[in-house]
Amino acid sequence: MLIIFFSIVWIIVAYRFGDRNWRKYYPTMLFAALGNALYEVICYNYSLWQLEPNGLPGAMIPNLLLILIWMPLSTWVFLSHFPTKQSLFKKGLYILLFSAIFMILEFTLLQGGAITYHHGWSFIWSLLFVILMFIVLHIHFKNPIIALILSVLIAFSLCQIFNVSLNKMK
Repeated sequence: MLIIFFSIVWIIVAYRFGDRNWRKYYPTMLFAALGNALYEVICYNYSLWQLEPNGLPGAMIPNLLLILIWMPLSTWVFLSHFPTKQSLFKKGLYILLFSAIFMILEFTLLQGGAITYHHGWSFIWSLLFVILMFIVLHIHFKNPIIALILSVLIAFSLCQIFNVSLNKMK
């Protein structure tokens, strides 16, 4: 049920803080959703982290909410207020702020039994991944090809680190 509550929160936050010109962010919103959907397919039989039903009637509902609501709306809000004309330090702080928000939500999900870690994944790995994710999302907004290349490299590296081999993929 936590995932439903946080989904509603993201809808409210996006309505309140998202740039009304959402179309310019749409490709990156789709990129974020697709990245999560690909994780769900690639790691279907060998999850590193897994959203649990947590009182919901189906195991796929939390994943769909993450893919269809959390990722696109959080990306929209993140990009809407990115300090583009500020120093690299302020950009870094902004990325850390959004990473902290995501990690507070994840910690709450973890404590509530709505997310579990497997095969060596941990809260620290999530933190590192979330920081990289927000960096790549910003790069995608500016230069999608570079972001796609970085995403493939990051995904390949994570597959190597966590032993996600082709025979474990769906």
